[in-house]
Amino acid sequence: MNGHSLVAVAVGLYPVVRTVYASRPDLSLRSRAVVEAVFLSGGSIGTAQQVAPHLGLHNRFELARFLKREGLPPLHDLAAWASVLAWMDRSEHTGCSLCRLAFGARRDPAVCYRTVKRITGLPWRDLRRKGLAWVVDRFIAQCGTSADTASPPSAPRSPPQPRRLA
Repeated sequence: MNGHSLVAVAVGLYPVVRTVYASRPDLSLRSRAVVEAVFLSGGSIGTAQQVAPHLGLHNRFELARFLKREGLPPLHDLAAWASVLAWMDRSEHTGCSLCRLAFGARRDPAVCYRTVKRITGLPWRDLRRKGLAWVVDRFIAQCGTSADTASPPSAPRSPPQPRRLA
């Protein structure tokens, strides 16, 4: 992706980031940094093991727990959502096919088509018909609410009772 494409992705996806913040004002500064970085890059920002120390976390497992507590999808899914949203935005503005966008980004088109299907549950042609706003709504739904505030804690479980042998 060249510099002009990166700027177009960042500008095009800025409203998505604002929408995420509006629907999730409870996101911490660190989780906002992850969301912004992923959307600014239009996808991957590195492996969870590489990203964790930049957030003051020890490893990828701590990052996974952090994102889950914040109500966000795992890092690889966030990256996939950012890619799909960037492709949708570019496709709506340029009319380019996903195949052409994939070649322009030096990615395998088949992988891009599978990513769209895995993340959204729809093939690319159906996604194009639904439009970018529908994809944004689906992404926001995936972000849900913070696990800490989503629901009151459940009652503690009683310890299992020993089984009687006959």
